[in-house]
Amino acid sequence: MKEDETDREVRYLSAQDHKKMLDTKKKKEKRKNIARQELERRRAKARRKGKPEEDSPDEDDEDDDFDDDDDAEGMTMRLEHLLQPPPQANTSSM
Repeated sequence: MKEDETDREVRYLSAQDHKKMLDTKKKKEKRKNIARQELERRRAKARRKGKPEEDSPDEDDEDDDFDDDDDAEGMTMRLEHLLQPPPQANTSSM
């Protein structure tokens, strides 16, 4: 293989890696925004019903001994929970 072809392939692979990294960041930011919007929607609904507001998962509790930003698995579980449709009541058995 010629040196120019090798350099071109290395640049191509580097660009692909960079693109994947940017796409991952974009997806992570989108999920974060969706979670924030869902939280705001639930807070607005609670305010209309007169219930106390729910804490944000992004808000840091002062008594925590760990960084919530590093808990990617927990954030994924919260997002999956937020994106699930609410359970339907079984009205056919009445």
